[in-house]
Amino acid sequence: MFERIVVGFDESEGSRDALALGKALAERLEAKLIVVGVVPSPTGGSLMPALPANAFTNLADQARKGVEAAASVLGAEARIVEASSAARGLEEMTEQMEGDLLVLGCAGTDEGTVRAGHKARVLMQGSPCAVALAPVGYRNSDSQLGRIGAAIDGSPESGHALEIAVEITGEGTVRLLSVATDFADAWGFWGATYALSELAEASKEATEKILDRAATSLPENVKAEKVLLDGIASVQIREHSADLDLLCVGSRGYGPVRRVLLGSVSSDLLRKVACPVVVVPRGTTG
Repeated sequence: MFERIVVGFDESEGSRDALALGKALAERLEAKLIVVGVVPSPTGGSLMPALPANAFTNLADQARKGVEAAASVLGAEARIVEASSAARGLEEMTEQMEGDLLVLGCAGTDEGTVRAGHKARVLMQGSPCAVALAPVGYRNSDSQLGRIGAAIDGSPESGHALEIAVEITGEGTVRLLSVATDFADAWGFWGATYALSELAEASKEATEKILDRAATSLPENVKAEKVLLDGIASVQIREHSADLDLLCVGSRGYGPVRRVLLGSVSSDLLRKVACPVVVVPRGTTG
């Protein structure tokens, strides 16, 4: 499923974390690794002035050397692309290279956690391939991608996330995470304690069935560890992420197929996750 993994690199600490995650995933999946750097277009754009010729040449040369050095260490292919923004350049190059997964780093959050910044969120509002985010400091961690989790809710999109988790796991155990809604937490009591408790119980039963169906769908060489959480989905999954080496989640259940599009749960989840995250695009069955 993942045959060509693209890593966005700009010599920042976050992009070095992305290199480490991209390398780990490429080795696990026996995939081709491509390191991509983006430089501003020399002609500028609607909101960006054109660069002087010598300034652009120096910038492009510096970027090329940095990308080639990083790629050489990993035995990866190196590419430089000109674009009006880093997000646009990475998206265009990933499509051109027929990449299956785009790996990015993070900044502006605590060590060991993921927070989707502006560039990541732009890419996750229409990316044609899955997008992975590496936690801050991941390059210094000793994660072995042993504990792989998939957030599932019975939708085709979460089913696709589970397929990705199974592929990355290989032969091992996938942790299935599903959340039963605590209606009192989600909506407030409004003087209807009994009705809300009945709804919560029904949600729990439905969630148990989702976990059972997902567990029976796994290949014989992959075991399931079912985890039923209770409360607000993004909060519960985020808290459980500290016990994972990688979390796979689906994007929202509507919008263009074969594209990543963050919904309310995945968007809130990516404010602070304690492990690498892979967000997969909608499949053709949504």
